[in-house]
Amino acid sequence: MRLHRVLLGCGLLLSTVAMGQNGPKVVKGKLELKQLSNDSAFAWFYTGVNKYDVNANMVNYIKTNKDKIKLVALVNTADEASRKLLPAFYKVMILASVPEENIQMFGVDASGDTGNPAADGFKVKKYPTILVLQDGKEEGRISGGAKESVEQDIAQILMKMNAKKKSE
Repeated sequence: MRLHRVLLGCGLLLSTVAMGQNGPKVVKGKLELKQLSNDSAFAWFYTGVNKYDVNANMVNYIKTNKDKIKLVALVNTADEASRKLLPAFYKVMILASVPEENIQMFGVDASGDTGNPAADGFKVKKYPTILVLQDGKEEGRISGGAKESVEQDIAQILMKMNAKKKSE
């Protein structure tokens, strides 16, 4: 009986050490919504999307401007801030009916490398980062996490963008 407990304890200890060495799954390069939704390693994504409460007014503002913009998200799937921001971002994009082709998402490794020269060209220093682009030009970004909320931060970028267009 005692040997059984010792072996069981060693087995649990080894499995804990092995899990700690593997850590969360890190994806480098282009990420797809299907990949995040269907891979059990990203259960946090599904849970986060379902738990996030949105500000409907801000989502509606994004919805009225959805055809003017493209969005690029650069995230580290092992990073806690990315695991919080990414599900919220996608829920907002879904509710705002932003076409999937207007959203690009890239995974970065611990060094910030995406393996994609175009994505690496955005000169991002802090992850997660969401870039809001219009006509290929960056209009604003959420870097390291939302200041207020994802939808409010994106709506504020859109308001500045629209105000700048009116004054031109």
